[in-house]
Amino acid sequence: MSTFFLSQCLAALAFAAGLAAYQGRTRRQILGRWSLAAGLNAAHFALLGVPGATTLAAITSARFLVASCVADRRVMLVFLVVATAGFLLTYTHPFGFLALGATLLGTWASFQPRAGTVRVAFAVCASLWFVHNLLAGSPVAALMEVAFLASNALGWWRARPAEPAPVD
Repeated sequence: MSTFFLSQCLAALAFAAGLAAYQGRTRRQILGRWSLAAGLNAAHFALLGVPGATTLAAITSARFLVASCVADRRVMLVFLVVATAGFLLTYTHPFGFLALGATLLGTWASFQPRAGTVRVAFAVCASLWFVHNLLAGSPVAALMEVAFLASNALGWWRARPAEPAPVD
């Protein structure tokens, strides 16, 4: 099996985990499931030889796991610094700045108390990752981000409060 094929298989597994994440109703469910998806994405980028995205996805996996249990803004600052340092140490391509932007926004979003805020920010993150993944040459990961946008919208729709019936 080729390294590229294996990378795309890992991206497909991350795809499934990410779709499931957006169907969570609570912030904790969304972030916990995203930890798995980000870990799989890190392995995928490692096999593609994109060290910046590998580092950012691995940090993101840890961040999601921590943020699902802790909402302390000081922890958020630590992850912002670690992500930036990790990116700078592994920088190889200008399109990596898209990944950094998505990671920093996702870090901020992960520590927000409202699931709605998390969802909106993650929609922007998915858009940035989509462009990054196209430029990195990963068709499955690019398609994954489009599906994440759709799954996020569906999850938002399912989790919204029921509207009261009109009064006559």
